[in-house]
Amino acid sequence: MGRFKNQMCECPGVGHAQFATTNRVLPPLLAAVTAAACGAPPPPPPPPPDAPLETNVAAADYVGPQVCGECHPDEHARWSGSLHAVMNQRAGDAAVIGDFATSLAYRGGVARFERDGDGAHTMTLSRPGRVTLRYRVTRTIGARGLQEYVGFEESPTSLQPGGEVRLPFAWWPRGRGWYPQPYFDPWLAEDDFDAYAPVREPWAERCPWCHSTYPFEQRIGRASAREVGHGLEQHFRGAPGAERLDVAQQVTVGISCESCHLGGRAHAAGGPIHMVPIAGAIGAVALPGAPVPSTFAAERRDPAIVNAACAQCHSGPSPRFPDGSATRNSSEALDLARSACTTARCVDCHDPHRTDARADAARAVAACARCHPATPRDHAGAGHAGVSCLDCHMPRIVMGIDGHVRSHRISSPRDARMLAAGAPNACNLCHLDRTTRWTAAELGVELRRARVDVDEPAGELWLASPEPAVRMVAASAHARARLPLEPLLRGLDDPLAHVRAWARFAVEDALGRRIDFDPRAAPDVRRAQISRLRR
Repeated sequence: MGRFKNQMCECPGVGHAQFATTNRVLPPLLAAVTAAACGAPPPPPPPPPDAPLETNVAAADYVGPQVCGECHPDEHARWSGSLHAVMNQRAGDAAVIGDFATSLAYRGGVARFERDGDGAHTMTLSRPGRVTLRYRVTRTIGARGLQEYVGFEESPTSLQPGGEVRLPFAWWPRGRGWYPQPYFDPWLAEDDFDAYAPVREPWAERCPWCHSTYPFEQRIGRASAREVGHGLEQHFRGAPGAERLDVAQQVTVGISCESCHLGGRAHAAGGPIHMVPIAGAIGAVALPGAPVPSTFAAERRDPAIVNAACAQCHSGPSPRFPDGSATRNSSEALDLARSACTTARCVDCHDPHRTDARADAARAVAACARCHPATPRDHAGAGHAGVSCLDCHMPRIVMGIDGHVRSHRISSPRDARMLAAGAPNACNLCHLDRTTRWTAAELGVELRRARVDVDEPAGELWLASPEPAVRMVAASAHARARLPLEPLLRGLDDPLAHVRAWARFAVEDALGRRIDFDPRAAPDVRRAQISRLRR
């Protein structure tokens, strides 16, 4: 368990469960007294409240969030308004946030976003010399920072008639429009991406594994077929499953209660619930070192168990900075697992039912203070009254959906690997005008074999970095510091699509207003727009 961590829902309904157990015991006792008076043998006593379940991972064990909400209305209400609930949705007026009454000219073709006669959302992609592709949208992915779409191809030449695929354009609210994948997905290079080619990868092979709820036995099967997964599934082996999710067995199309708490049918009937998979009845075997079911109260105190639920999804692949920190989001569980804070649970900082981390800073600092009571002024010295633990040990160096978010690898700003490589360090994110040599001296770090000019101001060094992730972090930091605009404008003409998009965000943040610039435009058009911004 030491190599991963993640987040798990906390369930405060222990008192209710005890009350339910008491009521469940009384009728059998009365029956036993009656049976004894008639000379019949008494019935067997009921099982103890934390008796092992036969299974909590099979499809029949899942009941859905509405059943959970009958006994846990507060948690259900918070979850209903959370981003977890809408990570996947059926396409419909209440779910779709994109403008489906517009079009986008892009790279010699046109993408049209419309409604058909039945009111269905459609995406039509056409380019001269190509077969026009028309997709009917069936699902959404995401709901706030970015919304992607799933659909099936209606074209006569479709090789997968009726097969749902992830569509190549997404609605990006901060970008105020439709964007092809390379602008928000850095794994894809724009020159290698053909938005007008038929999509062949089924949606069910990737997206729903993290964006929907389904029986955990499917996750065990997938992990047994190939070495994937950082949640509790890695501790079990069963019959090898398919790489493609069995969509027909989805519990919900978003992330709901049983994604974290596992099948709740026995609990809804008055029995115990466990965070640890109990999978013997489906033929799965727990591997050596696997956590052992105990009681719900004990399991939720264990960071290794609690954090494993979020590691199911928050362990996405990411390029890494020199200290091992992820450069992109969705790898929070892996980063936390690589931290020195081995007792930290995700729920110490975040309420998983609310799933909006933007207001969690105070809660996170309080969690730090439980073990480290010194204030930043006491710990870091004078001049840090406005700085928190998070600013130094969890800096904003991770590319989120539409802004940089905090690293979850709780680290030290004294890491010589970051300084020597010219990677973003917590000190220079505020002191952009200072050199790396100055930072190392202030921190008492000896720089050896530095691969960058340590006498150049860090802000300028980072903006010119050959690493795209460093350029993007630098642009965001410059915008927050309200430094001269010219260095940021250079990022608008970056060769990489996603860097241009984020440079635009940085310029708008620095100016406090929208700008007339389209990162999707042809190079000559972009340069004319940049020229106008310089006036």
